[in-house]
Amino acid sequence: MVIEYHRIKKFLIVGGSAGIVNLVAMSLFVEILGFKTYLLKNIANVASIEISIFYNFLFQRLWTWNDAPKKAGKKLLGQFFLFNSAALAGILIRIILFALLDLTGLYYQINVVLGIGVAAAIDFILYDKIVFKRDILYEKKCL
Repeated sequence: MVIEYHRIKKFLIVGGSAGIVNLVAMSLFVEILGFKTYLLKNIANVASIEISIFYNFLFQRLWTWNDAPKKAGKKLLGQFFLFNSAALAGILIRIILFALLDLTGLYYQINVVLGIGVAAAIDFILYDKIVFKRDILYEKKCL
């Protein structure tokens, strides 16, 4: 396997900016649109997460994995569903890892950073091998 530092850098830039999109969307829902009750804040959280996932998918597809086969129509929707599933896998990994490391007494902020790192590594692999399925011939050319 070829380590693609340039692709990893793009992945991290897009992912980091998706985090900012999540925060801005959440602030918009709560501060501007008035989603201030417990229920509305939770709805805003889910909507903000999905907005950031859509943003992340769009830019990962167009910039980070611009060499992956392009899909359209129903196949594009299927790819977006796979991307959402991979993102969910990362979220579940973070939840489980946080719970396990919290039992050890690890400081919670270090715990969160470790979880983000592990989830990002797994998400990168899932995006590369399952979601964007780059052409095997392209990978062989890189070797």
